[in-house]
Amino acid sequence: MGVHWVALTACAGESGYSYGMESATPRSHFVVRNGIRLHHLDWGAEGAPGIVLVHGSRLHAHVWDDFSRRFSDRFRIVAIDQRGHGESGWGAPEDYQLEELYRDLRAVVEARGLSRYTLIGHSLGGRVSMLYANRHQAELEGLVLVDITPGRPPAPERHRGSGNAQPRDFESLDAAIHYLSRAMSRAPRHLVEESVRHGMRRNDAGRYVWKYDPVLFSQRVRPPEGMDLWNLVSGIATPTLLTYGSESDVVNSKLATRLRDTMPRCSVERIENAGHGLFTDQPEAFAASVLRFLEDDPA
Repeated sequence: MGVHWVALTACAGESGYSYGMESATPRSHFVVRNGIRLHHLDWGAEGAPGIVLVHGSRLHAHVWDDFSRRFSDRFRIVAIDQRGHGESGWGAPEDYQLEELYRDLRAVVEARGLSRYTLIGHSLGGRVSMLYANRHQAELEGLVLVDITPGRPPAPERHRGSGNAQPRDFESLDAAIHYLSRAMSRAPRHLVEESVRHGMRRNDAGRYVWKYDPVLFSQRVRPPEGMDLWNLVSGIATPTLLTYGSESDVVNSKLATRLRDTMPRCSVERIENAGHGLFTDQPEAFAASVLRFLEDDPA
């Protein structure tokens, strides 16, 4: 697969994927691993081609709902709440490690009986997916890395946006939606509202707080000591797509080019007017990008 630098601004109906799936709803499941309940959503029909979705840090499985509604008529889609996120249980602080997140993902895939599927991971979920893909290449039809590479841009570029000072609680859901709508100014309002509804809970004091484990405000999930992710991805022969936002503070053109040149079968698409959460910022263009990859003939 070659490199594609594409300005993606897909319009409804242009890309060949389905619409009118707003009524589709997922089945909710749990699997327990080492005492932690791992929640995941299961869309579509068993027996259809599989897609597994892995969200980023401080997000949840429902951030993929728009994408899943678009494709659940033709794919079987499993979206995981990683430990410490969404409806999944929290782990000990020292257990928020890439290896543990990989093992959680493996437990969910095995519980759902998937044997051939495309793995799609965003941000932290993308790094979990790198490790997973390196170890289970025979099972994967494809790998999609959403706004993530093994590297990071220089610090000033990473913090050119609004920063990481996210409030921890709100008086109401409306207040949280107002905050997130300003922080995610490119995203359609209904997707922001949906993310807040699924991503917050009311605590005993009557305040609305994020569902994820508060330790994740300050703790970064790291790969095992001695693991070089660039070296790891160089051994992934699975057809791979890196899709990233033109306004991302996590992936830039230099990192995208390095990933394309490092992985044996990697293509790249840039989505215009999108930041790190490009599937929320530009849901039409993101869906079109992934569909193009899924329909491509790897030969």
